[in-house]
Amino acid sequence: MFRIRRIFDSVIPSNQSAIGQVLEILQAQFPTARPIDFEKLPEQLTDPLKYRYRSLLLVAEDGVGKVKGFAMLLHFPDVRAVYLELISAAPKGTGGGIGGALYERVREEALALRPLGLFFECSVDDPQAIQDPVLLKSNKARLKFYERYGARPIINNDYATPVHPGDSDLYYLVYDNLGQSHPLPRAALKKIVRAVLERKYGDLLNRGQIEEVVRSFRDDPVQLRAPRYQKERAPAKYDIPHKPIALIVNEGHDIHHVKDRGYVEAPVRIASILHEIDKSGLFRRLAPRRMAERHIKAVHDRHFVDYLRRACASLSPTQSSHVPPAKPGACFVNRSKRSFKPCAA
Repeated sequence: MFRIRRIFDSVIPSNQSAIGQVLEILQAQFPTARPIDFEKLPEQLTDPLKYRYRSLLLVAEDGVGKVKGFAMLLHFPDVRAVYLELISAAPKGTGGGIGGALYERVREEALALRPLGLFFECSVDDPQAIQDPVLLKSNKARLKFYERYGARPIINNDYATPVHPGDSDLYYLVYDNLGQSHPLPRAALKKIVRAVLERKYGDLLNRGQIEEVVRSFRDDPVQLRAPRYQKERAPAKYDIPHKPIALIVNEGHDIHHVKDRGYVEAPVRIASILHEIDKSGLFRRLAPRRMAERHIKAVHDRHFVDYLRRACASLSPTQSSHVPPAKPGACFVNRSKRSFKPCAA
């Protein structure tokens, strides 16, 4: 078992311990990386002005604080992009679901920032460029993993060309639209590529090299490589009923403000679910309406409703609580809004 949490700084001891373990994973999993790339990690979390992007560190750790894997995201708000800089399980930690859980959390965190998409580099799977069969197999497996989420390399550009003659460490620029349906304009992508290259690789690439890569993106809108490892899903077809199904979502029940210790809900999942529901064409959104208490008691036990009212009245104006109901289920009581919200078991 493990949990995934976000590290906001390198101040408190538990965060310092987690960052130290992340650096150990980096050194073990990326032995050829430059030491400066490791050393700057703690500072990235606290000095976005220096690096011109905001860093988000996610760690997967077990019950005793041992880090099993991590992911580092870079947020470029000025060009509306999120860049996945690093994601890795600890040595001998692959195959336990950590990579998949981390990437799903990465997509969730990225989507909450409302970007044009998630971008990252992935080693090429071209047999003409990769002669080592073991390395080629590993690169293919990695791209196959990302294809499961619809993330594929952007084609028709020079991003994967060698920086210096003879370089064989080549990377595609991969794009994950995070389930969003809008196309990615070329002009927007060029701004994103320029920002990534200047801010991440400005000490390795000169301005001429950066502009050459930026100009190489020719398609408008941007085109992705055809699926190579996963069958491309055909658009779902539904037999639309004569009358759409009514769907009522009460945004007043949002729980973004819950800060209680131990609360692990991720409200962004609701937006993701609604996005997929809307694409089906089966539902018609209706505005919620305030109903009389007699309607609530028509579908909930009246003693249960009275119990919630008493629990709500007993809280201070700023206090919130998870109230244990009389039967299986959960209830949230918010005294600050003087309301109670029963939910089905």
